[in-house]
Amino acid sequence: MSNKRRPQKRTRPDGPAAQSRSGKEGAARTPPKQSGGGVNAANRRAAAFAARQRRQRIRVGLFGGAAVLLLGGIIALASLGGSSTAGTNTSTTAWVLPRLGQSGTVSFASLRGKPVVVNMFASWCTECQAELPAFAAAAQQLHGKVTFVEVNSLETGNGAGMAQQFGLAGAGAIVLSDVGGAQGSGLHDALGGGNNMPVSAFYSSSGQLLTSHVGAFTASTLQSELQQLYGTTA
Repeated sequence: MSNKRRPQKRTRPDGPAAQSRSGKEGAARTPPKQSGGGVNAANRRAAAFAARQRRQRIRVGLFGGAAVLLLGGIIALASLGGSSTAGTNTSTTAWVLPRLGQSGTVSFASLRGKPVVVNMFASWCTECQAELPAFAAAAQQLHGKVTFVEVNSLETGNGAGMAQQFGLAGAGAIVLSDVGGAQGSGLHDALGGGNNMPVSAFYSSSGQLLTSHVGAFTASTLQSELQQLYGTTA
């Protein structure tokens, strides 16, 4: 015969003590009040955060101001129309350009005293190839009377090879390289060439820009232009 423990009945406590415990358990807990030290610490943390925010705003303001000044300087340099190459200039009446494939520069001011014809070419320009023989012939025939300057601009290939192919230097022309601008095209851009080639400019013996021309010349139209401007033909 097994021994089984008879379960005892549990009675719910009554009376004041039980009610007191029940009342304590059901009562809502209220958060403890912060001491004076806790409030001060919170205030210090808020002040430190505000100070960091002010410092960050100051740094951002300084950086933005520096960026504006740098951009302004870049725009100012661009508006002067000058070249990024030291010792050169691409102003239409005060240009100084390097020799193509050689050392040294040539200034427009050094050519005063004779009319000057500036013709611009590029190796990719088929119209340049068509007109260069006429300019080379005129440069040779008017040597000592009119100065011809051939300027390689907007070049993407072998400008020096093209100049040799047409014998520009041998014909008496001064052969230079354009600088600055959108694509090694500072003087070309200043003369209003845009994306067009060839471009030619005609100057008086005193250095005044008489006219500029966008597009190719034929031998006959070049002769007419020289006659009209300078009273001479090749």
